[in-house]
Amino acid sequence: MKNDPKRKGKIKKKIIGILLLVLVAGIAIFLQMSKIKSITVVGCERYSKEEIKDILKADTKYNNSLYLYLKYKYGKPKDVPFIEYMDVQLTSINTLKVHVYEKAIFGCIKYLGDYMYFDKDGIIVDSSNERYEGIPIVTGLSFNEMILTKKLAIQKDKLFDVIKDLTRLIHKYEITIDTIQFESDDEVVMYNDDIKILLGKRDMYDETVAELKNMLPNIEGKKGILHMEDFTTGKKTYFEITK
Repeated sequence: MKNDPKRKGKIKKKIIGILLLVLVAGIAIFLQMSKIKSITVVGCERYSKEEIKDILKADTKYNNSLYLYLKYKYGKPKDVPFIEYMDVQLTSINTLKVHVYEKAIFGCIKYLGDYMYFDKDGIIVDSSNERYEGIPIVTGLSFNEMILTKKLAIQKDKLFDVIKDLTRLIHKYEITIDTIQFESDDEVVMYNDDIKILLGKRDMYDETVAELKNMLPNIEGKKGILHMEDFTTGKKTYFEITK
């Protein structure tokens, strides 16, 4: 009786069953305990913190903090426009801290109905059928093709240096520019709402854009042409009102 194999088999099955129940209960308790309670977001400008939280929660299963942490640490997270990557840190069993590293977007070009966004090196980093606020569209360029993740190939490489210089200054002086347009002679025209700004063609635009920063508040809400093509320090510009 002591060596009854059937009895030993039943006891073994009971032990395994109990262990499985304990394991399942443990997993259930852990999943319940590790449900996301809070996410702290830092480093984002193009998206709001709430938008980043919604993106992360939509990219996880069971609203689980550990799953989300492991996915962003070792897996393949969801691609998000204008974001290089997100560093997700597990600060407790149910709280996360997320550092958002955004792609530096310098401008966009409309191509085949989409907006192609490029970085400081002229690399096409994203495309969308939406025009994003705060990013100037560049017009007047000639190109054969545009390929995502490839460098923007335009008719004159030096024009891209002009684009970089202008967008740098626009960001520096916090000026709202809708469009940067290149004329046939490479002269630059920019648009701020109903104001057409003639910058001309020059090697450096630092002084011109600095002066533009001072002038725009005086003509805000008006419609016309701001003549800065011959601007030099100490020389006045003039604003031509149009209907």
